[in-house]
Amino acid sequence: MSSPVLLAVAHGSKDPASQKGVRDLLARTTMLRPGLRAEAAFVDNASPSIRAALAQLAAEGVQDVVVLPLLLTPASHSKTDVAASVQAGRLDHPQMRLRYGRPLGPHPVLVDVLARRLAEAGAGVADPVVLVAGGALDPDANAAVASTARLLFEGRSWPSVDIAFASTARPSVPEALERLRAQGHAHASVARYFLGPGFLPRLVERQAATVEGLTVVVSEVLGVSDGLAGLLAGRYDEVLGGDIRMNCDACLYRVALPGRETAVGAAQEPHTHPDDE
Repeated sequence: MSSPVLLAVAHGSKDPASQKGVRDLLARTTMLRPGLRAEAAFVDNASPSIRAALAQLAAEGVQDVVVLPLLLTPASHSKTDVAASVQAGRLDHPQMRLRYGRPLGPHPVLVDVLARRLAEAGAGVADPVVLVAGGALDPDANAAVASTARLLFEGRSWPSVDIAFASTARPSVPEALERLRAQGHAHASVARYFLGPGFLPRLVERQAATVEGLTVVVSEVLGVSDGLAGLLAGRYDEVLGGDIRMNCDACLYRVALPGRETAVGAAQEPHTHPDDE
């Protein structure tokens, strides 16, 4: 009996390098797990959509699929867009068993890769670090970045690991770096907390160069590694074992968070992908 197909859903980018990075990660995952079939889908800006990917699998006669959000935080894409698309897929393909897992992060594997990327970039062991993520409207997602920053700080020599966001949330990259300069630092390091290349990682690199009087080292994105592929395979195993430890205590759809009170109990609708219109 064949294993369930793994359908990994990424945010999506018009950058071909970003799309290639997703598929390279899946290829590495299947190398670690011979016999596992892994396919990619995207919330937006790339094809196929989740709906199209599920339709293709259904047309092939696939009857068991594990959907995993290829995301670093529990942001709205994982809670709303992907989750609602999975539910829609159950209605579209009642003969198909669809199970849904949790995002990749926070996780110590991601922290280890971040530390390795900083070392590869030549980050000073005594220089402060700013961990930069994409940013979200969901406070839970931004809090997950703060959790990752703390894990990156623990047991390492950096005097501090602060957070910043490329868009949507604050502090911005220039704000975080300016704060370090004002504290008297002449050198700092930026850890880019992104799975692969794309518009936002490039934006972070440009933003990091805007603070005068501060020399900044910028690390590469997480990229493809056995560790990351193993983490993805582990999330797949969680679903198969029925051990999905989702933390909903700070979910904006369950808890009235300041400024987001109207989201409590809101209907979950899948993102409209251009290919599905």
